[in-house]
Amino acid sequence: MNRYILKKILSVTTIFGLSITLLSGCFQKALPTKITFQAVYKNTAINCVSTFSDVHELKSSEPQKWQYQQLQFFIHGVEVNTRKNGWQPWLMTTNVNQADNVALLGEICDRKNGKGYWQLELIPLDESVVVTDIRFTLGVPFALNHLNPLTQPSPLNEASMFWGWQGGHKFMRAELVSQNDDWLFHLGSTGCKALSPVRAPKNECLYPNRVSVSLPFTLENSTIEFDLALLVRDVGLARKNSCQSAADEESCKMLFKNLGLGANSSNESLLFKTKNNE
Repeated sequence: MNRYILKKILSVTTIFGLSITLLSGCFQKALPTKITFQAVYKNTAINCVSTFSDVHELKSSEPQKWQYQQLQFFIHGVEVNTRKNGWQPWLMTTNVNQADNVALLGEICDRKNGKGYWQLELIPLDESVVVTDIRFTLGVPFALNHLNPLTQPSPLNEASMFWGWQGGHKFMRAELVSQNDDWLFHLGSTGCKALSPVRAPKNECLYPNRVSVSLPFTLENSTIEFDLALLVRDVGLARKNSCQSAADEESCKMLFKNLGLGANSSNESLLFKTKNNE
């Protein structure tokens, strides 16, 4: 093979390789934007091994040390407020913890090989977009809330977060334990009318119990805290004060108030916060 032909082959090979590199760059998917959620108790980060004292125990009594065994909640309908275009949907990616723009955040502490899911993944926004606020809804939308969990994608098939076809999903499940006692709170829709407990209601439940969350937010500061101490404020941690969303129970009334349910027309929660609004 003469020198001229060899040069031509090398030239074509180099151009071909460069073209493949450029094309792969063009078709490479941008990485999702991640928002970290963090459970806190009185501004202190907590997890499965953390202990904390009930903020309402009498000073004269020996405070019990509590831990959460399960702390999970669904969110959906994420939107961002931008300086240029106002509020717009911010769609989620799809993975084992997110489907149909619904995500299940939190963790079950005694689940073998289980890891908590505290990082929401969303489709990247245009780099030129300036975000000032974020909002989402705590709960599962009615259209998805009462479907058969056996045929739903994960995480909508999580058995521990489902009451039944009539009641739908548990929007939040907080279960705490101490050495001598335990406490739980299951938030979900109630007053759901259906032909039977294994039938889905055709219309929205009497008490939907979905909670709106709206926060100042920037992409540079993308951590949202959930304050468990604010949830149990004025409740008193004890089994007798547990709540499964019964509208007439005193403990539920206080928990609903702390969540923001019924406190105003928007049902806006104050349990979530970002560094922006401290």
